[in-house]
Amino acid sequence: MLTIIWQTIKDRKISIIVYCLTSILFLWMYIALFPSLESSFDALKEYINSFPKGFLDAFGMDAETFVTFEGYIGSEQFTFVWPIMVITLMISFAGGAISSEIEKGTIEVLLSQPISRLKIFLSKYLAGVFALLVFVLATFISIFPMVEIYDISIKSENFIKLGVLGFVMGLAIFSLSMFFSTIFSEKGRANFIPAGILILMYVLNIIAGLKENLKNLKYGSFFYYYNPSKLLVHGEIDSLAWWIFGGVFLVAAVLALIIFQKRDIAV
Repeated sequence: MLTIIWQTIKDRKISIIVYCLTSILFLWMYIALFPSLESSFDALKEYINSFPKGFLDAFGMDAETFVTFEGYIGSEQFTFVWPIMVITLMISFAGGAISSEIEKGTIEVLLSQPISRLKIFLSKYLAGVFALLVFVLATFISIFPMVEIYDISIKSENFIKLGVLGFVMGLAIFSLSMFFSTIFSEKGRANFIPAGILILMYVLNIIAGLKENLKNLKYGSFFYYYNPSKLLVHGEIDSLAWWIFGGVFLVAAVLALIIFQKRDIAV
């Protein structure tokens, strides 16, 4: 198992490093801009308050919290940039783990080895979890020296909470993507469907914020339970978030394993 895990990580090390560096650079850019933006926050607050409340709720924006560092970085980095990177990293990793190997025919080499399908699946899965963990740690650990450089005080505990929540959400996305990766033999289809589901979730969350009579749609979206600005400013996490992300993570992973073990793959 360790050999497969290490080889999978080694094959994807460049992409993991690129994702980590890109996330850190975006974070650095936003943190470096914050001191120069503070002087314009009063005007920005008035501007944000001019938007309809439904629009602000749909995009997780709040004029009162946006003018704090936590609200600012939550809206700029962790509401848009960071989730997109987690989604693309996990979907691409899952697609490359099973469906891509079937498409290229390299899965036959693995299946011909004296190792069970259970161990093959777990090896691929754990390699993805390792990649996610490295990405999350690289992002959140880098926050602390950066804010020291720019003399910005932060609520450290809330950033740690967000890192844990982001990791659990990433696990749910990865398990969902692995589920489709075990079903399809083409990487393109295995990547497209979970990406489409997540886009639909994002749209549902926006619609729920804009339409009062459709507000219950938000409960079907990951992006309702992942609210970085609210967490960073107030330290609040919806209690259902852990159940939703944890449930999808476990159920999708188990289903993916069952399908992979039972699927007829020519050797």
